[in-house]
Amino acid sequence: MTERAILHVDMDAFFVSVELRDRPDLVGKPVIVGHPSGRSVVLSASYDCRARGIHSAMPMSQAIPLMPEATVIEPSHHKYSEASAQIMAYFHTLTPLVEQVSVDEAFLDVTGSMRMLGGPVQIAQKIREYIRAEMGLTASVGIARNKFVAKLASTYAKPDGLAVIAPERTEEFLHELPVSKMWGVGKRT
Repeated sequence: MTERAILHVDMDAFFVSVELRDRPDLVGKPVIVGHPSGRSVVLSASYDCRARGIHSAMPMSQAIPLMPEATVIEPSHHKYSEASAQIMAYFHTLTPLVEQVSVDEAFLDVTGSMRMLGGPVQIAQKIREYIRAEMGLTASVGIARNKFVAKLASTYAKPDGLAVIAPERTEEFLHELPVSKMWGVGKRT
Protein backbone atom coordinates (compact mmCIF):
# COMPACT_ATOMS: atom_id res chain seq x y z
CA MET A 1 0.00 0.00 0.00
CA THR A 2 1.30 3.48 -0.92
CA GLU A 3 2.06 5.81 1.98
CA ARG A 4 -0.16 8.90 1.93
CA ALA A 5 1.66 12.01 0.64
CA ILE A 6 0.41 15.50 1.40
CA LEU A 7 2.15 18.62 0.11
CA HIS A 8 1.62 22.05 1.61
CA VAL A 9 2.70 24.71 -0.87
CA ASP A 10 3.12 28.18 0.58
CA MET A 11 4.24 31.10 -1.53
CA ASP A 12 7.12 33.15 -0.10
CA ALA A 13 6.16 36.74 0.82
CA PHE A 14 3.53 36.43 -1.91
CA PHE A 15 2.28 40.01 -2.28
CA VAL A 16 5.81 41.41 -2.09
CA SER A 17 7.08 38.84 -4.60
CA VAL A 18 4.32 39.63 -7.09
CA GLU A 19 5.08 43.35 -6.77
CA LEU A 20 8.83 42.79 -7.26
CA ARG A 21 8.19 41.14 -10.64
CA ASP A 22 6.96 44.54 -11.84
CA ARG A 23 9.55 46.49 -9.85
CA PRO A 24 12.91 44.69 -10.28
CA ASP A 25 14.66 47.85 -9.09
CA LEU A 26 13.41 46.98 -5.59
CA VAL A 27 14.75 43.41 -5.51
CA GLY A 28 17.05 43.04 -2.53
CA LYS A 29 15.62 46.12 -0.82
CA PRO A 30 13.16 46.25 2.10
CA VAL A 31 9.56 46.29 0.87
CA ILE A 32 6.23 46.40 2.68
CA VAL A 33 2.88 45.94 0.95
CA GLY A 34 0.08 47.91 2.59
CA HIS A 35 -1.52 51.34 2.61
CA PRO A 36 1.00 53.81 4.08
CA SER A 37 -1.48 55.89 6.04
CA GLY A 38 -4.47 55.69 8.30
CA ARG A 39 -5.26 52.57 10.24
CA SER A 40 -3.82 50.21 7.65
CA VAL A 41 -1.94 47.00 8.38
CA VAL A 42 0.97 45.20 6.73
CA LEU A 43 -0.30 42.77 4.12
CA SER A 44 3.15 41.37 3.32
CA ALA A 45 6.76 42.19 4.08
CA SER A 46 10.06 41.19 2.52
CA TYR A 47 12.26 38.86 4.56
CA ASP A 48 14.68 41.64 5.57
CA CYS A 49 11.70 43.53 7.02
CA ARG A 50 10.57 40.38 8.81
CA ALA A 51 14.02 40.09 10.37
CA ARG A 52 13.37 43.47 12.00
CA GLY A 53 10.09 42.24 13.48
CA ILE A 54 7.64 43.39 10.81
CA HIS A 55 4.89 40.87 10.11
CA SER A 56 1.53 40.55 8.39
CA ALA A 57 -1.39 42.21 10.18
CA MET A 58 0.96 44.54 12.09
CA PRO A 59 -0.30 48.15 12.08
CA MET A 60 1.62 50.21 9.54
CA SER A 61 2.09 52.83 12.26
CA GLN A 62 4.27 50.27 14.09
CA ALA A 63 5.95 48.74 11.02
CA ILE A 64 7.26 51.87 9.33
CA PRO A 65 9.27 53.08 12.38
CA LEU A 66 10.93 49.65 12.59
CA MET A 67 12.28 50.07 9.05
CA PRO A 68 11.76 53.62 7.81
CA GLU A 69 13.93 52.96 4.75
CA ALA A 70 11.45 50.36 3.44
CA THR A 71 9.52 51.08 0.28
CA VAL A 72 5.79 50.88 0.93
CA ILE A 73 3.74 49.64 -2.02
CA GLU A 74 -0.03 49.94 -2.08
CA PRO A 75 -1.67 46.56 -2.74
CA SER A 76 -2.78 45.45 -6.21
CA HIS A 77 -5.31 42.75 -5.34
CA HIS A 78 -6.14 41.97 -8.97
CA LYS A 79 -2.49 40.99 -9.60
CA TYR A 80 -2.46 38.69 -6.56
CA SER A 81 -5.74 37.09 -7.61
CA GLU A 82 -4.46 36.46 -11.15
CA ALA A 83 -1.21 34.91 -9.89
CA SER A 84 -3.11 32.79 -7.37
CA ALA A 85 -5.54 31.54 -10.02
CA GLN A 86 -2.64 30.51 -12.29
CA ILE A 87 -0.91 28.67 -9.44
CA MET A 88 -4.07 26.86 -8.33
CA ALA A 89 -4.92 25.90 -11.92
CA TYR A 90 -1.45 24.36 -12.22
CA PHE A 91 -1.96 22.39 -9.00
CA HIS A 92 -5.14 20.90 -10.47
CA THR A 93 -3.11 19.52 -13.41
CA LEU A 94 -1.17 17.44 -10.86
CA THR A 95 -3.99 16.18 -8.66
CA PRO A 96 -7.73 16.75 -8.31
CA LEU A 97 -7.24 16.78 -4.52
CA VAL A 98 -6.31 20.44 -4.00
CA GLU A 99 -7.48 22.30 -0.91
CA GLN A 100 -6.83 26.00 -1.27
CA VAL A 101 -6.25 27.50 2.18
CA SER A 102 -5.72 31.12 1.14
CA VAL A 103 -4.70 33.16 -1.87
CA ASP A 104 -1.10 31.93 -1.53
CA GLU A 105 -1.21 28.43 -0.06
CA ALA A 106 -2.79 25.04 -0.65
CA PHE A 107 -2.66 21.41 0.37
CA LEU A 108 -2.25 18.81 -2.37
CA ASP A 109 -2.87 15.12 -1.77
CA VAL A 110 -0.54 13.59 -4.37
CA THR A 111 -0.89 9.98 -3.21
CA GLY A 112 -2.81 9.02 -6.34
CA SER A 113 -0.54 11.02 -8.66
CA MET A 114 2.74 9.35 -7.74
CA ARG A 115 2.50 6.47 -10.21
CA MET A 116 2.43 8.97 -13.08
CA LEU A 117 4.47 11.88 -11.71
CA GLY A 118 7.02 10.25 -9.40
CA GLY A 119 7.40 10.48 -5.66
CA PRO A 120 6.28 13.44 -3.56
CA VAL A 121 9.74 15.04 -3.62
CA GLN A 122 9.79 14.93 -7.43
CA ILE A 123 6.30 16.45 -7.55
CA ALA A 124 7.30 19.18 -5.09
CA GLN A 125 10.41 19.99 -7.13
CA LYS A 126 8.28 20.14 -10.28
CA ILE A 127 5.92 22.60 -8.55
CA ARG A 128 8.74 24.82 -7.33
CA GLU A 129 10.37 24.80 -10.80
CA TYR A 130 7.09 25.73 -12.50
CA ILE A 131 6.40 28.58 -10.08
CA ARG A 132 9.93 29.93 -10.53
CA ALA A 133 10.17 29.52 -14.33
CA GLU A 134 6.62 30.40 -15.36
CA MET A 135 5.75 32.98 -12.73
CA GLY A 136 9.04 34.39 -11.45
CA LEU A 137 8.04 33.58 -7.85
CA THR A 138 9.25 31.22 -5.14
CA ALA A 139 7.40 28.77 -2.94
CA SER A 140 8.21 26.63 0.04
CA VAL A 141 6.85 23.09 0.19
CA GLY A 142 6.35 20.78 3.11
CA ILE A 143 5.77 17.08 2.58
CA ALA A 144 4.27 14.76 5.19
CA ARG A 145 1.58 12.13 5.59
CA ASN A 146 -0.95 14.61 6.99
CA LYS A 147 -1.86 18.27 6.54
CA PHE A 148 -0.86 19.40 10.02
CA VAL A 149 2.73 18.22 9.68
CA ALA A 150 2.98 19.28 6.02
CA LYS A 151 2.00 22.85 7.03
CA LEU A 152 4.64 22.89 9.79
CA ALA A 153 7.22 21.52 7.34
CA SER A 154 6.58 24.25 4.74
CA THR A 155 7.01 26.90 7.44
CA TYR A 156 10.22 25.20 8.52
CA ALA A 157 11.44 25.27 4.88
CA LYS A 158 10.92 29.01 4.37
CA PRO A 159 12.00 30.83 2.39
CA ASP A 160 12.29 29.03 -0.95
CA GLY A 161 12.83 25.57 0.47
CA LEU A 162 11.56 22.02 0.64
CA ALA A 163 11.17 19.97 3.80
CA VAL A 164 10.23 16.30 3.91
CA ILE A 165 9.03 14.79 7.15
CA ALA A 166 9.11 11.02 6.70
CA PRO A 167 6.41 9.15 8.64
CA GLU A 168 8.98 7.58 10.95
CA ARG A 169 10.41 11.06 11.76
CA THR A 170 7.09 12.77 12.48
CA GLU A 171 7.22 12.45 16.25
CA GLU A 172 10.88 13.50 16.39
CA PHE A 173 10.18 16.55 14.19
CA LEU A 174 7.25 17.64 16.36
CA HIS A 175 9.24 17.25 19.57
CA GLU A 176 11.98 19.53 18.18
CA LEU A 177 9.53 22.42 17.66
CA PRO A 178 8.49 24.85 20.37
CA VAL A 179 4.76 24.89 21.04
CA SER A 180 4.57 28.41 19.60
CA LYS A 181 5.46 27.00 16.15
CA MET A 182 2.46 24.65 16.09
CA TRP A 183 -0.09 25.57 13.45
CA GLY A 184 -3.18 26.99 15.14
CA VAL A 185 -1.49 27.72 18.47
CA GLY A 186 -1.65 31.39 19.34
CA LYS A 187 -1.22 33.57 22.40
CA ARG A 188 -4.53 32.48 23.95
CA THR A 189 -3.91 28.79 23.38
